[in-house]
Amino acid sequence: MEHSSRAPSRPALNEDELPAYYHELEDDDILTSFKDFDKQENFEAMDRQTRNPRSSNFCMDFGDDEAYCAFDLGAHSFSQLLSSPRPSNLNARWINIWLPYNQKDTLHALARHYDFSPRLLHLMCDDPPPPKDGHARMKESSATFDSKGSRRSHRSRKSQRSDETNLDSEESIGMTDLMHSTQLEMVRDMGHYRIVDEIWHWSTVDWGRRFVCLGYNSLHNVRSSKREDHDDESDRLRDVPHGKRIWNWLLLTEDRTVISISEDPFPFSDGNLRAHELRTLYTTRRNLVNVFRQLTKAPTPLRDASLLMLPLRHRIGDSEEESAHRATDAPGLLFYYLFEDWYTTYDLVSRREHGYAHELDRLRREMLVRANLQHVDQLHHIGCQLAVLKRVYLSYEKIIERVLKKQEATLASLKNSRIVPGVESLDNSIPYAYSPPGGPQIPEADSLLGVSLSSAARARFERLKDRYMLYALSEIQECIDQKDSLVMMNFNLIAIKESFSVERLTRVTLLLAKVTIVFMPVTLMTGYFSCQFEGMEFTHPSYWYSFAGVLAVSLFFTFIFSIASGTFEGKIVTRTWSRILYDGSRKWLQHRRKRSGAD
Repeated sequence: MEHSSRAPSRPALNEDELPAYYHELEDDDILTSFKDFDKQENFEAMDRQTRNPRSSNFCMDFGDDEAYCAFDLGAHSFSQLLSSPRPSNLNARWINIWLPYNQKDTLHALARHYDFSPRLLHLMCDDPPPPKDGHARMKESSATFDSKGSRRSHRSRKSQRSDETNLDSEESIGMTDLMHSTQLEMVRDMGHYRIVDEIWHWSTVDWGRRFVCLGYNSLHNVRSSKREDHDDESDRLRDVPHGKRIWNWLLLTEDRTVISISEDPFPFSDGNLRAHELRTLYTTRRNLVNVFRQLTKAPTPLRDASLLMLPLRHRIGDSEEESAHRATDAPGLLFYYLFEDWYTTYDLVSRREHGYAHELDRLRREMLVRANLQHVDQLHHIGCQLAVLKRVYLSYEKIIERVLKKQEATLASLKNSRIVPGVESLDNSIPYAYSPPGGPQIPEADSLLGVSLSSAARARFERLKDRYMLYALSEIQECIDQKDSLVMMNFNLIAIKESFSVERLTRVTLLLAKVTIVFMPVTLMTGYFSCQFEGMEFTHPSYWYSFAGVLAVSLFFTFIFSIASGTFEGKIVTRTWSRILYDGSRKWLQHRRKRSGAD
């Protein structure tokens, strides 16, 4: 079903406001939707539409001097635009599609024009997976339907047995229904969006005769309350990075058109988003909105921000050499800046105060105060998140390598092909007699897959690859190494804490042993005085004189024992007595030799 969320009434444009190219298409929707993008009032209205959750798509044609944009076009309008060649002053086109599952007719129109493969088209048209509760209800209803259907088929087979004697064995045991339900379950579990949600580093680079297509997940630094809402999936959610994952398709075609298709972050909300969902939507569209604003010559917000400036339609040089390449550079640069989204990488990984390095530093400070095994669990989940991030940025690196890879001219099969070898081909010595006699012959360069990038875009892709290596992958690897060291540090701190506990227990034990040693002779003396010996009587003063003498002798010998054993004031013995005597005698001999040598 074609989706259109356009406002109910739109002011019609004067005929002189649009070039003759749009009038020749003879499409009322195109004439009423396209507006001059360089006019301030038109830009402000369209800028608000880029942040409208109900906006479905837009199409922008632009050149150095002119730019025209339209929102929420239908599939027929896109077919009209694609089938008519653009004028030379509009050298680039940008088609952006939100809510792709509601615009399958538009995607089919693009696929027919640029010759997408059937699998690529169906992946783009794939429906989003239902919510967990809805998915459970769907499976329950499907199971109920299957059970009813199996009962109906069972009754029908019972009625057929009265009339027929020979039945297929698979039908008799319900194998057809079982196979059908198994296939449905497999399709439901192997949906495209379900795969990219479970495998965050899933990516693809598809080459066609008329396009090159990138498919990848982009990660946005958005804290979600989803981790606390689902207790059953809390562990899985803790093992993936904090933020919002959005799947993107990005295509560059041979007719200088860039197509961007984004996954809807809230596919079942019907555009009714809450405040935190709107903030998430704005964050996921931040890079797209910035690129969109850079394509107008009207005053835009944050125009003077240096990091937001893009060389798409705003250039400083005006020489003949510089302006001659603008027409061919613009599509490749637009393709690059839609893929780059460097602020997301900086915000998610590289920023020290808001990234994983800050979280690891917080855990380190907590460990120094009190280390426990809960820190190991937290470090484990951080390590899982960093591993996912590392694989995601490695997939970006592989995408860039595939995009920059030069397509070599190769002759597939001269015997059964109409491909004519090029001048620089290694096989150009093979005679043309192998080509089929009928039909047109195609130059080998035209048979190659993919669309070549301009030198300006290639240089920026190479620079982006270095940035990923220096500022993303190296930062992630550093955090992984720090996580591993913190795990070892946590165990060492726990061991140190246990050794302190053992030492404290040892000191208490030594103290109790010394008290026992001190009072044991006094106890024996008291037992002696309690005995009734014939002809012997003990007096009060004699008992206390004896008590004081025995206690003094016990304290003296306990003191001598503590010094000799190295346990005085609770110190633990670190050397044996024999080693202490050996070291003492050695030092005494060395001292005697020094004195004798001095004499």
